[in-house]
Amino acid sequence: MSNKVNNFKKTHAINSWLNLILSAFIIIVVFVIIVINILAKPNELVEEVGAKTFRMFTVLSNMLVGIACAMSIPFAVDGIRQKNYHLPRWIVNLIYTSVTCITLTFLISLCILSPNVGFMWVMLSNTNLFLHTIIPVTAIILFLFINTYHTIKFKTTFIAIIPIVSYALIYLVFAIIIGEDDGGWRDHYHFNELMPWYFVFIIIMAIAYGIANLLRFIHNRMHLRDKIITEAYYQNSEEYDLPTIEEVIIKLAKDNKQYDTGGEVIVPRRIIKFLDKKYNSNHSLTYLCNIYLEEYLKD
Repeated sequence: MSNKVNNFKKTHAINSWLNLILSAFIIIVVFVIIVINILAKPNELVEEVGAKTFRMFTVLSNMLVGIACAMSIPFAVDGIRQKNYHLPRWIVNLIYTSVTCITLTFLISLCILSPNVGFMWVMLSNTNLFLHTIIPVTAIILFLFINTYHTIKFKTTFIAIIPIVSYALIYLVFAIIIGEDDGGWRDHYHFNELMPWYFVFIIIMAIAYGIANLLRFIHNRMHLRDKIITEAYYQNSEEYDLPTIEEVIIKLAKDNKQYDTGGEVIVPRRIIKFLDKKYNSNHSLTYLCNIYLEEYLKD
């Protein structure tokens, strides 16, 4: 058995801890910075403080990442206890969407704002160090190399850019069409100064969709690697080497029940599929899941 398979549980426990620690870090930092921005006074470079801070895509994208991280924490805790870290698809998709948004924040800060305002100020000074650099990089690493659960489907790339499209339309209406002089927003990203707004809109959407597809490609490659290691573990591990598939499912249920905390019962269909593939039982997934549930719910 390969070292990757032997270290399966250790790897999942480490991933659980990494997600818990880094997600907690992101949540705390985002919360603190938002409070700082709300209480801050405007200056020559940043006028969007107080309630206006929520006009900034930077702030909104960081908030979305914080929300996605918060959703993953209960599963990270379960992963620490059971040494089998796994996230539901909807949370992976939420993380994907938030990381697409914050990657756009990172690239715009680095490639558009930095040349105009200064790299040191935009990327490395005060709260910008966290909002423009540390949190985006941390979120990207979490998504690509730690939360590699479920493939990202092609249609999800369109969902991932919905927050970006929505913000762009709102920004277009309030900052470009209405404008600050008529009660709208200040063009704080100076997009209308670079070129006509419709060119900027098209370019930003193209970049956002490119980011979504690149993240999807790398994530899916990492997911495939994780799936191969996970399947190899359950098909080769001695603890699940029993005469029949029924006995294996019963053992899996007993093992998982040790960590029961009285919450919802989650049937590990993915693992059951791996085990069934080993035994080639030709039983339906419904039959095997019912065996798991029956054993798990025994008094």
